[in-house]
Amino acid sequence: MDFDLCGSDQDAENKVDSDCDFVDKADESLLRKLSDQYVEYLKLIKDNWSSCHATKVLSFDLIRYIVPRFRQLSAPLRVRILTSFFYLKDTLRLSARPKLMKIINYAETDANEWVRKMGQLVQPYILNGMIDLRSIDTETAFRIITFLDEHKDPEMNYYAKEGLDAVHMCNVKGTMTRRQTDMAKNNDDEYTQYYPQMNFDILGETIVKRATSQRMH
Repeated sequence: MDFDLCGSDQDAENKVDSDCDFVDKADESLLRKLSDQYVEYLKLIKDNWSSCHATKVLSFDLIRYIVPRFRQLSAPLRVRILTSFFYLKDTLRLSARPKLMKIINYAETDANEWVRKMGQLVQPYILNGMIDLRSIDTETAFRIITFLDEHKDPEMNYYAKEGLDAVHMCNVKGTMTRRQTDMAKNNDDEYTQYYPQMNFDILGETIVKRATSQRMH
């Protein structure tokens, strides 16, 4: 059962190409179909956290149907809806971009911080198909960098590390300086704890060993 979500507080933002008008003018069979799809979509993202499967339900009309309802949902559902947009096919992402941006604009002013952060993360993807993590939580990163700069001591056991984009994922040690490599031996971090090539080799050996062991038994 739908509530009146197209009141006067939304008239200004829905004045052009109104999604509320779309719902009001849609015939009964289309509304019933969209309502069923909407329930199915919400059930998928609520019960299974399965955004990739939920996105398959989305269509241009269903996105228009969601726009005026987005702010009425719980914060966890709003986050999951935004997450599901990462799985949109390019054709739908481009055709529904104005509608998706309405939802993103709602997210940017949301009272819930997680919704705002997810909205910031999804926005560049909706606009150009790319994800930019640099725009997220820059305040915390700035505070950490400022703290380190203020307390910089040559004898302290830390070094200025390049960003992850400057590190070769399959040859981490090869992209580190001699001093950084020596320090990493005693201080494992996100660069040194995981080497894809090495880890995949170990995984392969483990699988072979397990299979051999089971066959012997």
